[in-house]
Amino acid sequence: MKTNFSTREAICSLTVLLISGPISAQQSNIDPTNQNTGYPASTNAQQSTQTVPLASLATEGKAWIIRPRISLTETYSDNVNVNRSNGGKQSDLISELAPGVRVEARTSRLNAYFDYALRGISYANESGNNQSQNSLNTFGTFEAVDKWLYLDFSGLIAQQAISAFGTQSASNATINNNTTETSTFRLSPFIKGQFAGSVDYFVRYNTSKTRSDASSVSNVDLSEWTSQIKGSTPFQRLQWAVDASRQNLDYSRGSKTEAERIRGMLTYSIVPEFRISGSLGTESNNYASRDQESRTTSGYGFDWFPTERTQVSVFKEKRFFGDGHNISISHRLPRSYIRYTDTRDVSVLPNQFGTVGLGSVYDIYYQLFSNLEPFASMTGIAKDAAVANAVSALLAQQGIAPNSQIVSGYLTSRATILRMQQLSLALTGVRNSITFAANRSESESVLATSALNDDLSKSSSVRQQGVAVTLSHRLSENAALTAVISRQESNGNSTSTSPLKSTMTSYQINASTRLGTKTSGSLSVRRLEFDNNTNPYTENALIGSISFVY
Repeated sequence: MKTNFSTREAICSLTVLLISGPISAQQSNIDPTNQNTGYPASTNAQQSTQTVPLASLATEGKAWIIRPRISLTETYSDNVNVNRSNGGKQSDLISELAPGVRVEARTSRLNAYFDYALRGISYANESGNNQSQNSLNTFGTFEAVDKWLYLDFSGLIAQQAISAFGTQSASNATINNNTTETSTFRLSPFIKGQFAGSVDYFVRYNTSKTRSDASSVSNVDLSEWTSQIKGSTPFQRLQWAVDASRQNLDYSRGSKTEAERIRGMLTYSIVPEFRISGSLGTESNNYASRDQESRTTSGYGFDWFPTERTQVSVFKEKRFFGDGHNISISHRLPRSYIRYTDTRDVSVLPNQFGTVGLGSVYDIYYQLFSNLEPFASMTGIAKDAAVANAVSALLAQQGIAPNSQIVSGYLTSRATILRMQQLSLALTGVRNSITFAANRSESESVLATSALNDDLSKSSSVRQQGVAVTLSHRLSENAALTAVISRQESNGNSTSTSPLKSTMTSYQINASTRLGTKTSGSLSVRRLEFDNNTNPYTENALIGSISFVY
């Protein structure tokens, strides 16, 4: 969370720990280099400068790996405090010290990933705003009882926009009252097995807590049971499944809600490459009223696999809020991947915390690598960790910032009906890479109230759309040049005279190089143009960074 800079002592203590050197049960060729995000690591400076072989990254790493790192970033900005409403600019020099550590466990019982960084941010002129920020990305699975009882866990800490219509910024170091540190931690034990020789069962319990530093934003406690049984029938091509779930939600600034659902589904394979499915069930909840309201649900869809590299999946369902759907189309080539998704469903957590992979360059490449061999044939946490390392390695080689966002979300204090559309394309080569990502979303409140202090109390719906293009070229064995252009726009349909709209356009060029076997550096220039009806501004920045990996 953001804290007063008296936490400098904590940062120094962690720095001292880092200086003591790396700890590793087994030596690995994968080292972290990312300095200011919670994203996983990059390649070792001593390995080949050619594109990292995916197969080797899928199998590298031993039982335990603990890799500390530290980085120093200096930023000169001609508009460091974007909260100024009088149009005046305040230039400043920003110093960021960011010690961090990555831990990987790959044992017979535990597969886990942990990446944490503590960023101390100091301003030469605005010293009253000195602060520290946490950045965490962790996930894992523990097998408690052999092939039966498991425990999943995950945690995410990141800076989040409070309002989609408030002032937006491209850097977490910018002084902006519209951002806050938000975290979500989840524990999820589950069992799975088989009975009667042909019926598979699965039971999971989820509990999560989402917390924010902003007093105007709800904390969210989630408790959920989900289960499924499925099996075959005397008809070889016909399969059945029954899903059930029960969910309890508590918004600290909103209401407590309960939701239950049970659904049966039949799937019939017309040919191995094409199958159809249909569902029938019932659901009840009190999202929109004080009492539980029950409705019947029904749906239909198909899955089509015309080739091994192409997948099309469509499912449409009648729900309590109208029609919901889930559409996914993807096609992969040896060094490229294109994917389009379109979903409409209930969302109970902030976008970045309720769903993995919304809008960053890292997410696009994660989708790409997940569908390429050897990762496509892997499963579970081992696949997650291997893909994470491969993506980080490539982005480090190409000098691409992994956390470059397409569309930032916002925080709500209620369940919403969210429609999300995403189109992503990634092309990778030995010296060049191109990513294109477009994202469009629309959120509507389930509750017919304006009492809650969030964006949906000002507008019945919030629409966001964005696009980002990243071009990268490796200048030499140790240097890369990257250009990123992005634009995002948020709109509301308020009846007031002041329109609810914000637009942010960002241009950035980055040059990165290796300075030694364990040291790397980068130099960037950034131009930001932001517009809304209360506080438009522009910013120009020069950023230099140096990082050391143990």
